Amino acid sequence: MTPRKAWAIYIALLFGTFVTIEASAFQIPALPSVTRHFGIPVSLSSLMLMLYFLAVAVFAPIMGRVGDVYGRKRILLFGLVVFAMSEFAAALAPNFLSFLVARFLQGFAVACILPSVFVYATHLFDDKQRGLALGILSFTMTLGGATGGALGGLLIDRFGWESIYWISGVLALGGLLPVYLIVPEIRGERINAAFDYKGALLLLITFGALLSLPTWASNIGTHSPLFWAILVCGLITLLVLIQHSRRTAAPVLDTKILSTKAFSLPLAIFWLHVLFTSSVLYALAFFMNNRPGGNASQFGLMTLFMFGSAMLSSPIAGRLCDRFEARRVSLFALIGTLGGSFLFLTIQIDSSLAHIAAICSLLGIMLGANTPASMKMAFGAIPPERIGVGTGMFSMFRDMASPTGSSLALAVFGTALADKASSALSRLIDGHALEADTLTALVRAATNRGPLPEALATQLQAAGIKTSELITAASAEALQGALTQVGYLLCVPILIALILATQLARTRQANAASALSPRVSAIK
Repeated sequence: MTPRKAWAIYIALLFGTFVTIEASAFQIPALPSVTRHFGIPVSLSSLMLMLYFLAVAVFAPIMGRVGDVYGRKRILLFGLVVFAMSEFAAALAPNFLSFLVARFLQGFAVACILPSVFVYATHLFDDKQRGLALGILSFTMTLGGATGGALGGLLIDRFGWESIYWISGVLALGGLLPVYLIVPEIRGERINAAFDYKGALLLLITFGALLSLPTWASNIGTHSPLFWAILVCGLITLLVLIQHSRRTAAPVLDTKILSTKAFSLPLAIFWLHVLFTSSVLYALAFFMNNRPGGNASQFGLMTLFMFGSAMLSSPIAGRLCDRFEARRVSLFALIGTLGGSFLFLTIQIDSSLAHIAAICSLLGIMLGANTPASMKMAFGAIPPERIGVGTGMFSMFRDMASPTGSSLALAVFGTALADKASSALSRLIDGHALEADTLTALVRAATNRGPLPEALATQLQAAGIKTSELITAASAEALQGALTQVGYLLCVPILIALILATQLARTRQANAASALSPRVSAIK
């Protein structure tokens, strides 16, 4: 196959990837509108994200395995069709339950598409070109994330939330023709083993239970017996899944691949890096929206700086991975990220947008650099006959990192915010004779920006306390303290990733490259 033909095929594949990632980014500005439309509590809106990520995480390794057997092009085309139909179903959903079903099907469709694209990237390009190809894939995915949020907001304001689903569905159908005409069919080496239906069911139950825990916690509380029953169920099925996978010839969750250091190390490094980035974004979202003079558009600008920088650095880093060892690029990216995490600690309540944007840009550059490096190392360690399930597992863990990071950041930020607000208010009202529940009400107002009860406001006024100034001062101090605490915490995953990256030096590049000979037994 000539390089020109390989790139023509790859471009056709990238279009489908861009559509699905951009559609995923559309969901962020759509959440409030969909919540209002169906009249559901805000606490239940997380189901729209959770079910999508659950489907992607569970079915990515499953559909990767199916692609190994029945052909990657077939699974890719099937995924694009299901994606388009599920987008139309979301736009036409008569109730919230129907909408959730459509969201689950969207995640299933993405699980068909992304692992197939990863496999084609390893098949179409040799080791000297694969880094650049993966860098351009990362560029495409980041471009979808960067443009999806901004474009989605404009479409929703202009045409309503349904418009984003109609447009995504039409674009997915448009991607069918070039894939059908240009992309060749490839199959992996056939494995003489039955499909692992039991493993697929265990995987669905395990991730369904564990990924839904934050939603259950916010709705029924962590003291509920049901919460603990779901947690125990998830942990038990996880242990059963691991034992089952070790005894099965062709498991959905391939523990043999996961136990390979050349695969698991770059996977763990990338997972920690994405977790770090997601935590930064969600902490900044609350900080910038609630600081004096802050708003959502300022935070949107920061995401453009971060994702835009990642988008630009990915192809360059991919090319560097082809010229030098990918592990060196990964080490450089992690060292730069650690430096960026220290700079993150310098953000103050009155920091300029330029200061925050510079830090976001640095972190974005480093994420963009590490993405193709980690992918090249991990994909290079997958045996040819298991390339589909291996890339599916990589996609699964990548998609789990973002919700894990956001949950971690919000939990730490929220806890620290209440604690810092309480400390600040206790100091500011020290010496005033106030009722015992006054501090609790003030903390609630300082952290949620909600109004004070009229009786309490009258009491504070009688005591000579200017309520608005008090809450503003306490809120600013609490926001600053909470962001700083999250910043210190975020140094931990990057330090762990950096320690793991030093072990990559012991994994010979030749060992990884030997697994990357042409991977297909049939090309139609």
